[in-house]
Amino acid sequence: MNDPARESVWLALSELWLDTELDEADLATIASTLAISGYPLDELEKIFRLEVAPVVWSNSWVTAGVWDGFDPDWLFEGCRRNQKRRYSLWHRGRCRLLRKAMTAAVEEDWRKIRAQL
Repeated sequence: MNDPARESVWLALSELWLDTELDEADLATIASTLAISGYPLDELEKIFRLEVAPVVWSNSWVTAGVWDGFDPDWLFEGCRRNQKRRYSLWHRGRCRLLRKAMTAAVEEDWRKIRAQL
């Protein structure tokens, strides 16, 4: 089942983990995409931590990571899988355990985006 609004959120959030420096304009564009989606902040937080981060976080830890954008098909497949898993205790526990590793590199940008919502 395709959900264009959720897919746009996945794509926008995945930009946080690209091997590039995001400026204030980039963060504002991401925030705008999230606002347009219609999802409340608490749902966006869950999408960020439970759906997107587990798919793309390792890009922050490699020497020469993806910098020009993740393949949408690959991203959507992983995020859909995590969307189905997000109510499983195993998935939530794994995300909680790896939270710092998955989000430390992007937490400051995520805070700035949340402040714009």
